[in-house]
Amino acid sequence: MPTNDIIMYNYIGEVASLLLSCLLMFVMLYTHPKKSFVYRYLFVGNIVAILASILQISICVVTNHPEKFYNRYLFMGQILMFLLLYNGVLYHIFSYVNMMSLARRKQRKEFILMYIVLSSAYIIGIIIELARSGLYSLEVDGIDIANFTRLYCTAGIVCAIVCYYATVSNRSNVSRIIWHTVCVIVPTEIIILLGQILLINVYHTIFSGLTYAPVFVLAFILFHNVSYDEIFGCYSQNALDEFINRYLGKRVFYIQFVEFKLPTREAFINDDMEAHYIGVNACRSVESISKKIRIYMLESQKYVLVIDCSKEEEALRYADQIRGVLDGVKAEMKMPFNYVCLMSRVDSSLESPMKIRQLNEFVAGRFADQNNSYYYTINESDVADFSEFYEITVALKDIRNRCDLDDERIIVYAQPIYSVDKECFRVAEALMRIRVNGRMIYPDKFIPIAETTGCVHILTSIILNKVCKEIEKLEENYDFDAISINISSKELSHENMYLDYLDIIERYDIDVSKIRMEITETAMFENFDLAGRNMDILNKKGIQLYLDDFGTGYSSLERVMDCPIKTIKFDKALLYKSLDDGRMDDILSYMIEVLKKNGFVTLVEGVEDESQSRYSMNRGFDYIQGYHFAKPAPIEELGKFFNKKNRI
Repeated sequence: MPTNDIIMYNYIGEVASLLLSCLLMFVMLYTHPKKSFVYRYLFVGNIVAILASILQISICVVTNHPEKFYNRYLFMGQILMFLLLYNGVLYHIFSYVNMMSLARRKQRKEFILMYIVLSSAYIIGIIIELARSGLYSLEVDGIDIANFTRLYCTAGIVCAIVCYYATVSNRSNVSRIIWHTVCVIVPTEIIILLGQILLINVYHTIFSGLTYAPVFVLAFILFHNVSYDEIFGCYSQNALDEFINRYLGKRVFYIQFVEFKLPTREAFINDDMEAHYIGVNACRSVESISKKIRIYMLESQKYVLVIDCSKEEEALRYADQIRGVLDGVKAEMKMPFNYVCLMSRVDSSLESPMKIRQLNEFVAGRFADQNNSYYYTINESDVADFSEFYEITVALKDIRNRCDLDDERIIVYAQPIYSVDKECFRVAEALMRIRVNGRMIYPDKFIPIAETTGCVHILTSIILNKVCKEIEKLEENYDFDAISINISSKELSHENMYLDYLDIIERYDIDVSKIRMEITETAMFENFDLAGRNMDILNKKGIQLYLDDFGTGYSSLERVMDCPIKTIKFDKALLYKSLDDGRMDDILSYMIEVLKKNGFVTLVEGVEDESQSRYSMNRGFDYIQGYHFAKPAPIEELGKFFNKKNRI
């Protein structure tokens, strides 16, 4: 059979598809992409696409050179294997698109059953075509694979239509970007496949691989690609997360968290480009230390350097060299430059990349107000502190999100306060605790976290609700004046902070004057005008206000007297200083005298022994609070400190 009479098929499109799929596979393996639930369909599908393209090219080679390569059984095996691989390609594309929807993931059994039906129809079509025409024909002028090509292209069109219908029927659960992608890709695929069907006999060109290889590439770019920083050449946070997920708990490695402290670009705009050059050179210097070091950029001025070695001595040596590079940058920079560099062995108890990043942020926060560069090695104590911080944060956010005013994790204690004039307990201060994983956590630990995470308002609402409930019970049998609760500094400077509190109080059949609120000096002076407005509203509603922690350095007597405050609560530090310092004793006595003359009630806290008690009484305090008189106890036990009502 003369070779110049043989039909020659052009398969440059298949070669391009193969190269594209191989390039994608290289990128997948090299960049540590985001491996979501559907990534496996993309990864395996691309492998199947590579095999399908190779097989399609081999089929074309045989058809172009039958005199050299044609063997009836081997060629039929090639064709059947390709048809099966093509079905695998279609399955992975179809699965990828549909499994992007959470609603479809719940219907996986129905989805698999549907694809089994489609695959069965596809196989039946192959059998029918095989019986009818043998899928290909051996002609005088060569091998005709038009029927074979039309068969799988038709299957591709059917799959594309079904995929489009599945997306349309699930439109409300599909994101906009997926919807737009399907609307562009599906018609394009159908056009290419129709072109392949119509042009196979005219131009003898095979290019059907262009209907699936670009689909996998596009999906990777849109949803899994990890971009490098084009200037510094660093991996992204997704790449860091993938690395940690892969090796956390499986092998030992170390990380360095680096945060730069630079002035704003506007302040040094002329030096900005020079700073970039210095930064780029620093990255190259770090990379040149060892191939075991990888640089990841979390955000501007925050980096994580993974030191992928198991020996601590080696990791510390690399860390010290990295520190040397940072010190070199500091010396070279014309603008002010400092850094915080944290070194740690990755602790598998942290469980996830997010918690590892948060640990470093947590420890770095300790150096936030420092004006120098710091190098610090994270130890077990830091991990334990962070674990507690994390548990508290998770619990507080859950409390906030549930918004349950009877949340059992909020425990209310109360400390009775002694009335010097009436020689009995007349008031008490409600104190909050939270229970996290069976442990009792005190306010000094959870209040700062609550303030920074936006959880403090719900905590105050919960303790107010529980105090109101207890007051309703106590009023029936006991004689007392009020129970006070603490208001966070973040609350008093927030507009309309009082609305929820007044709504809670109105739910109970209690005298509003039984509720008192303690505010700190810090709160009063962060935003004096707004704080003053809120205090006026609370005061007019009958809620008496205490100024807590008086004497800690914020207040002036003149400004205090302009506020609707009834009781001044002296900080225990002022009491202790006055006991040992005659000058402070004179100042304390003067302040008490001035305040009482102007109608204020005075209260001192932190009284722990008899000498402090006598001193407080001699100086004229109206109320005394402290362990010497009563320790905090569950609020349900408060009744035993108050006098019972006289029923006669």
